[in-house]
Amino acid sequence: MKPGDDVICIDDTTLPEQYLGIRAGEVYTATWVGICRTYLGGDYVGIRLAGVNRGVCPQFGEEDPPFAARRFRPVVKPRVEEEKKVEETV
Repeated sequence: MKPGDDVICIDDTTLPEQYLGIRAGEVYTATWVGICRTYLGGDYVGIRLAGVNRGVCPQFGEEDPPFAARRFRPVVKPRVEEEKKVEETV
């Protein structure tokens, strides 16, 4: 995954008191992908999404913390079959 890629959410589970602002099955556009570090969770690959601002994290005070990239998969677009060139013998 890289910025500009369309991604689909595959995991929107949370604790009852949390709200992520994402929904499983919905497609988003990645704006940033990179390594993140949290106090409790250690290092992980994070992703930020166009149109989704998480505000300030109430636990750690980070502005717009990234989602864990494991919650998303790249959208696979169907292949477009090339037209087969057929020569006609006259």
